[in-house]
Amino acid sequence: MDIDRIRRRVRLRDLETLAAVVQAGGMRKASHALHLSPAAVSKAVGELELTLGLPLLERGRRGVTPTPFGEALVRRSKTLTDELQGALHELAAIAEPGTGEVRLGSMETLQAGLVAAAIKEHLREHPGVHFTVEFAHASHLIDHFLKERLVDFVIARPLSLPLPPGVDGEALFRDRLRVVVGLQHPLARRRRLDLADLMDETWILSPNEVRAESPVVEALTAQRLALPKRLVIGGSLQMRHHLLSDGRYVTVVPHSLLPFAQMRSVFRVLPIQLPLWRTATMILTLRGRSLAPGVLAFLARLRGLARPLRSEAAHRAV
Repeated sequence: MDIDRIRRRVRLRDLETLAAVVQAGGMRKASHALHLSPAAVSKAVGELELTLGLPLLERGRRGVTPTPFGEALVRRSKTLTDELQGALHELAAIAEPGTGEVRLGSMETLQAGLVAAAIKEHLREHPGVHFTVEFAHASHLIDHFLKERLVDFVIARPLSLPLPPGVDGEALFRDRLRVVVGLQHPLARRRRLDLADLMDETWILSPNEVRAESPVVEALTAQRLALPKRLVIGGSLQMRHHLLSDGRYVTVVPHSLLPFAQMRSVFRVLPIQLPLWRTATMILTLRGRSLAPGVLAFLARLRGLARPLRSEAAHRAV
């Protein structure tokens, strides 16, 4: 292959068209997404195949699928177009400070606390910044939103280490779960309690909080206790708030949520100490990916707000 000659003839628009065809699974569907005619899409892909001298798509009655050459080119093209978009955002940020876009993914409890507080503070100083915030569990945030470059970075606590190849993590703090009940719960005003006193209560725990590495399970195991028999498994923060108001449930919330969310009117923290999560809450980014100045500025604000949590979550007495 005459790489220098091909490099001069390959157009970015054709690469974007190929990626759209692969994602859509057909020329006609891609044409709708690109606002082009099917003939124009087919011509762009054909010219790209001619320039490279390689088959990029396998065409069949049910649509098209990429050949190994097509898969490799689309994968590399995503990085190229992403870097170009990042460069344009950077130029816009330099030309007009306080504008641009920040795309991030985070867990629900972080969105309700640290992330919301950081966005509120950032927009007060830079009202022209546009935020897109995605919510999912940590594994989906990393494997889908981050790796597919749908977000600039992720704030989450990975379920386990090491991180996937190509993903870098910057530890912010190690969080601690707090055992809480509604204000009307009979145990809400007790000054001395142990986990054993709560075994007959109805608990609300997320799927992650019933895993073997969860601080809840770790604390129960240390006291030779099993998971409560009365158990509602669900990760929704809103569901927990709703059930806690009934005055008959026990659940846990991250300590990192307490300084930012006005939630003391919803529940009371019980005097029970649980271990720290084994893995830290992290800023997760793709290795080698350049982030726009506006994104870096927001990350600096997040770090500043998270700094007190390093000692609070680890050492603050219940």
